[in-house]
Amino acid sequence: MSSHDAPAGVPPAATQGVFVRNATGLVRAVPQRAALVFNFIPSHPALVLSAGVFFAFALFPGGNFLLALLLDIPLVLAFAFAYGFLSSMLPRTGGDYMFVSRVIHPAVGLISSVSWMVALVLSNAFFAAAFINVGVAPGLTGIGLVGHHPTLVRWGQTLATHHNWQFLVGTIMFLISAAMMAGGWKGTLRAQAIFFAITVVGIVSCGLIALFTSRSGFISNFDSFAQPYTHHPDTYHDIIATAQKNGVNTSPGFSFVNTIPLLGILAIATIFPFIGAAFAGELRQARSSRTANFMAIAGVAAVVAVAIFGAIFLHTFGTGFITAANSGAMPSAIAASPTYFFLLSASVGSTALATFLVITYAVYWPLNTYCNFMQMSRIFFAWAFDGLLPSQTTKVSRRHSPYVTLIITVVASIGTLYWSLYSSTFLRVIVYATLLALTAMMLVGLSAVIVPWRRPDFYRAGATQRRFLGVPVVSIAGAGSILSGIFIWVLYLHYPQFGLANKTDMLWWVIGTPVGAVIAFYAVRWIRRRMGVNIDLAFAEVPPE
Repeated sequence: MSSHDAPAGVPPAATQGVFVRNATGLVRAVPQRAALVFNFIPSHPALVLSAGVFFAFALFPGGNFLLALLLDIPLVLAFAFAYGFLSSMLPRTGGDYMFVSRVIHPAVGLISSVSWMVALVLSNAFFAAAFINVGVAPGLTGIGLVGHHPTLVRWGQTLATHHNWQFLVGTIMFLISAAMMAGGWKGTLRAQAIFFAITVVGIVSCGLIALFTSRSGFISNFDSFAQPYTHHPDTYHDIIATAQKNGVNTSPGFSFVNTIPLLGILAIATIFPFIGAAFAGELRQARSSRTANFMAIAGVAAVVAVAIFGAIFLHTFGTGFITAANSGAMPSAIAASPTYFFLLSASVGSTALATFLVITYAVYWPLNTYCNFMQMSRIFFAWAFDGLLPSQTTKVSRRHSPYVTLIITVVASIGTLYWSLYSSTFLRVIVYATLLALTAMMLVGLSAVIVPWRRPDFYRAGATQRRFLGVPVVSIAGAGSILSGIFIWVLYLHYPQFGLANKTDMLWWVIGTPVGAVIAFYAVRWIRRRMGVNIDLAFAEVPPE
């Protein structure tokens, strides 16, 4: 049946029984092992240990890194199982939008997916900035300092300070991420496997170097590296002393009070092992318990990996030094983001090794951004199926790559990157991305809580109907998701270090986005009815596979 043959009042996309096949070229094309990797990527130690938790040590002195990770695991599992169980009940492309729109209400589904979409596009700009500021720029500087190449040092410093160059390099990163999706699932999964393998080799190499380097050995090596530039024989301890003069507590006692906000920072980088739900309609064995179990495994594996490598790096570098270096106490002569690969390159003193570590680290960011691109394209597919977007949105190339949605995604990301570089408000707004993401995640949690009673047909079709003390486990996981989301929201609002002092500005984003989504939903619904199309009929059914 073509779209021209659609019954009156039915959105054209809803009449195409092979909608997902037309949109992606394949159904059930993604093996569970590939989804496991996909779900692991957002919480990779490369992100958490270079652009996350170490920066927080000076903000929350005495917070215990390993205890915070242990407390983080229940949050990770709650989200993983809520999304995983719902994915097995509704193995369709669209993720949170599909769950919430079919279980609660389509307008609420749009609130969820628009909140998630805004969070994704803001995160893309942050990933591009991280690719530059904790990847390429300090990488070039580090290679130049280790190998005594002033040109590379100058390039690194230029990239770290000049917005035009940052915009160009960030745009290139987006194009690399988009290229990963240009060949259909076969090419995409191959590229994902290659990029992921490179990041694993990089982090494992860093871990092994640090493991077999004693604290005294690192101090001696680092001082030898720094002395030609700082002209001080003990730069390691000078950095600590500088931080202490600036009021940074580099040797605090244990503080459970400061462990909690440290947990909040770790959580926002580790609670996303469920992103494979976006392509659940293309996942093999999607109705099996493997969907939820593999999401949980990915989340816990990421937390364990962060714990192992974090403990190794802290033991080698010293917590006091890491705290001081990340507080801005690095000497200007060797100014670079003190990432673990920079410090290890400085310790080993090999230009070849420094280049290797920079490359294996830098490829993580386009890999992570590709995960966001994938999710955004699948949300567009789901919207188009329901008639909220034109069906032309789902056009694909000969290789079955969703080039229309990919172009929209890249253009939106480039525009947000430009705004982030030339706006004084972006660093504040990026915090709102987490709050918006949590809004979507809690709505999915609510869907999981009520699905056994509101949509018992979905519940019976899922991978499990197990109960604990008479309560369906999917409802327990959903309740855990809601409580976890509320907990993180409270942390963000309570601690001023998270940058939410301007509550008015926050409300414009966090409340304005859902309100805008509701207005958009009813506006499109009214326009479509004026065209003789009743999109409510699409919401009354589950998309075909």
